Amino acid sequence: MNWIQFELLFVCAIASVLLCSAADCGDDDYKFQFTQCDANSERWRVSVPKKDCTPTSSGYDLPVKGTSCNQECSAGEFLDMDKLKCKPCPSGKYSSGNVAHFDDWSELPKGFSVTTESFQGFGDGGDEIVDCSKYEWTPKGSYIAVLPGDCAANLIYSTTLLKAGTLTFQYQFPSATTIFHIVVQNDQCQASSDKDSSRWPDSTNEGEWQTITLNLKSGFNVITWRVIGIGSTDDTSPLLIRKMTVTGVAYTSECSKCPAGTYSSERATICTLCPANKYSLEGAMSCSDCDVNKYYSTPGSVNCTERPPCTESDYYHILKPCDENGKTGMIYRWVQPVICDPNHLSSAKLPDSSEPIDCHTCNPGMHLVNKTCTYCSPGFMSNGVECKECPATTAPDYGYELQNWNDIPNVIETTCVSFSEENCNNDTKWLPYGDHIQTHFARGESAYLVLQIKVKGFRTQQKAGEGGTSTVGQLSVVFETDCKGFCQFVILSDENGKQDLIQSWENAQARNKFTYDIKRNGSFEFTLAFQNSGWLIDSTTVAAATAKIYSIQITNTMGGGASNCRKCPKGTNDDGCVPCPDGSYIDPATTTCVNCPPGTVVTSHNAYGADSCKPCGHGLAVYRGTSCFSDGQYTDDNGRMFDFRNLSNSFKFIQGSLLFTSSGTQYYHGFNISLFGTPDKSQVICENNVTRSDSHISTHAGKPDFSVALHEPSQIVARVCRTTLVPSSDKSSTVMTTQSTSLGDRLVEILRNQTSLTMTNGTKSLDELYNASGFDITEINNDIQVHFAAETPTRACPTGRHTLVSLRCDEDQKGQGEITLPPKCADGTCDGCMFHFMWNTRLACPICQKEDFHRVVGECLQGTQTIHYFPPSHCLAPENMKKIEETQKCTVRLASLPLIVQVAVPVVVGLALLFFLLVCFFWRKNKKLEYRYMKLVENSSGAEEELPGVDSCALEEGEDELGDSVQIRSSKGARFFKKLTNKIKKDDAFESAVLNERMPLT
Repeated sequence: MNWIQFELLFVCAIASVLLCSAADCGDDDYKFQFTQCDANSERWRVSVPKKDCTPTSSGYDLPVKGTSCNQECSAGEFLDMDKLKCKPCPSGKYSSGNVAHFDDWSELPKGFSVTTESFQGFGDGGDEIVDCSKYEWTPKGSYIAVLPGDCAANLIYSTTLLKAGTLTFQYQFPSATTIFHIVVQNDQCQASSDKDSSRWPDSTNEGEWQTITLNLKSGFNVITWRVIGIGSTDDTSPLLIRKMTVTGVAYTSECSKCPAGTYSSERATICTLCPANKYSLEGAMSCSDCDVNKYYSTPGSVNCTERPPCTESDYYHILKPCDENGKTGMIYRWVQPVICDPNHLSSAKLPDSSEPIDCHTCNPGMHLVNKTCTYCSPGFMSNGVECKECPATTAPDYGYELQNWNDIPNVIETTCVSFSEENCNNDTKWLPYGDHIQTHFARGESAYLVLQIKVKGFRTQQKAGEGGTSTVGQLSVVFETDCKGFCQFVILSDENGKQDLIQSWENAQARNKFTYDIKRNGSFEFTLAFQNSGWLIDSTTVAAATAKIYSIQITNTMGGGASNCRKCPKGTNDDGCVPCPDGSYIDPATTTCVNCPPGTVVTSHNAYGADSCKPCGHGLAVYRGTSCFSDGQYTDDNGRMFDFRNLSNSFKFIQGSLLFTSSGTQYYHGFNISLFGTPDKSQVICENNVTRSDSHISTHAGKPDFSVALHEPSQIVARVCRTTLVPSSDKSSTVMTTQSTSLGDRLVEILRNQTSLTMTNGTKSLDELYNASGFDITEINNDIQVHFAAETPTRACPTGRHTLVSLRCDEDQKGQGEITLPPKCADGTCDGCMFHFMWNTRLACPICQKEDFHRVVGECLQGTQTIHYFPPSHCLAPENMKKIEETQKCTVRLASLPLIVQVAVPVVVGLALLFFLLVCFFWRKNKKLEYRYMKLVENSSGAEEELPGVDSCALEEGEDELGDSVQIRSSKGARFFKKLTNKIKKDDAFESAVLNERMPLT
């Protein structure tokens, strides 16, 4: 028994079970189905009840050997299961054959499902689960959309193909912060090894649809569209998919009825919409006409609608082309399609044409040739009337200066991008009105009206320097918008290799002038677009939203014309003025090249005025007069010197925290940083090695769009950049890198012991930044702050992105040290615009000065002694100071003696002084005894034979106690000497008495 026979027995067993639990099936309660194909590509036709009923022998057909598994019906046919033959579809029905079309996305089609997966990351806050309900795929009528966010949103389609086929769809993917991945797997959830099993579609421009085709293998296929938002915000553009077609699907056993509003003829492969003023019901073979005098209908209508009276909002005016006399005028037209009744008694009448008025002159740099404004020849200038040759030593100041709008200049291309699957109405376009151009939308149109200007390049070459500081040209736009609800005006540029948003304005805006500095030289395309509504509007409504553009100016371009001639201090060449030397500007008063003041740079060779010289940021030096840089040597405001030259002209890679989906898919961010060095050697590269699509077709141009190769550049060159890395499940495969972004094009400043950073729109507190990042703030005053900026604005970061690298002294670190991510923001940023890294390195310690060293004095040898200096650990000793020794003559210095000696010295000195005083005391006392003795001898020398009576040894009255030559003055020590004198007197009296007692009288 083979497995086909077993399957038939199983079906019969199921039928026998149903006999006991359901009513008998009638003749019309059965349908035919095929079994699975066996090894011989054969299958059986079996009868299966359509509903829960009991098969009977009268209505149940026994299994019949069916057609070959390779048999299929062509488009417009169906397989008659009764006759087992292909038959054509009748009128009012259609069949795609082995092709499945998915054009209606009012609900999720059969075979599709959607899922979302939240991320889990490592680090603080890594276990927090995000609410993914708002990030899932949602049907939107003619397309299905998803908002990229912090979740992985999956759109899954499962199908079985009888033979190898294809899947084709259109998509819109304008966000540079979104990962869009397509995976094709079999029934074992395994991806094949070919390129179509994993695709990474390129991003598109705003409003642009592109087409991609995947090759599918026969058998069971599971196609997954996965979208992940990286740093997305609520303003991030959604990703859209529409017009999906799958070939190679199974047979169809019946034709489908055409839906209401469409019709088809015999053998139709698809139903056709009924045109305007026609309608149809379901299964219609043709459309029915409306009475156009009283009724109207829009394309695809299911009935006719009575025409209302016309109002002033049903017509608009335009400017007629200039005639041979230089005259124009206003004419009026009905808004298309016309749905009102002009013949109704209460209808507003279409106004007559206005009286002729003078046309505006041509734009500056142009003149009129055969009724067409044309740019002057090279070397000439014009005010819009006639061309004049520039005098010697002057050159035309070339550019695009569009301010007179008799028509749309040929340097401008206009397009319309509809939000629906249909093309824009011909009545939706930009209209010239002399002093401005204005948008006009057809009835029921919800779209982007786009205006594009292509620039071949700029005459000033970009300086080799700190990236964004160089300005090669300037874009200026004067505009205003008017709308009651939502509307949007945007300006985009492909200056960075893909269409990036420069600035956007929502809702009504008063007349405004916007200026944008162009940083890179090359061939660019600038896009101005106006969106009249955020959603599809009713087909009978005229969107009350307009945008007016008064002027567009782009300076210093390779093409265009000149409205004036400027003086050239160094003469002229084919490109115009010979540029001034690096670091010089043109003095308007003398038209000579003048050097910029010290510490300032100029970013243009032909800059006018001293104001063109811009000072370098704190801690930076001038490089060749054109840019600011740091070679790694830095001195703070307190005179402390630092040497980071070991970090110059090299880069550091930092890996962000890993993020995982619940299915195990992971990705992470990688950061490349180059701190110091000359501008030509201090750049880093972030590459994009994503597998690129090769079958993109722009639906607007109708031909392959070769410019798609520029939508995402193969690499980003900057001072700090970030790329998204998605590791492959196959360890032998290369890691996929995509979404590379510059986080710093130029070095702004180097700070220490400061409170704030210099930002584009003001300052930012360092304390707040440290607290938000979670870094230790106690050492903030000792950290070296290296500030970078990428000033190209994005929708999420209107002032650009900034990166702060904080260098912290850590004497225990070896080599270049270690970089850490913010504890509170594990992916390097807390807001997507300000990135902060902490670099712990011993190279961030200050250079030791002589007073920082520990001084050790050696012993005295032969009258000299050696002084040794040892560096402390908190600073770095230069090579020439690592071993410092000095010699000096031996000297006794109290400070150099041991503590016990320092204490003993004053004690000994005090004792010596006391001994000296005692010696003086006793010496004086001895002198007085000697004096008295001599006095006694003198008195006795006159009468040797007869001695007089005993005289008193006391002093005579009026005789000084110490003699005529000794006197004691009253002073602060008077009391001490008085006591001492009294003591001496007592002693003298005693000694005198003893002396008298001992002397003989005879």
